[in-house]
Amino acid sequence: MKCRMCGFEFDETKLKNRGCMSCGKHSGCNQIHCPHCGFGNHPEFEDEFEFINRLKNRIKLGKKDTNHY
Repeated sequence: MKCRMCGFEFDETKLKNRGCMSCGKHSGCNQIHCPHCGFGNHPEFEDEFEFINRLKNRIKLGKKDTNHY
């Protein structure tokens, strides 16, 4: 998994307690906390964020192409 806050890549399956630092929401927490910065990443949103990132990159490329005309 790649942290959406700091970009650190880590294996979420090797984290103890999903990287949680005991916030009190253990029973219903669905976040995986980055071991580098502590940001709570939601694994179920990974596909959605990947789609958004691809869309942003496509828009950026389109803007760069129009500047050359």
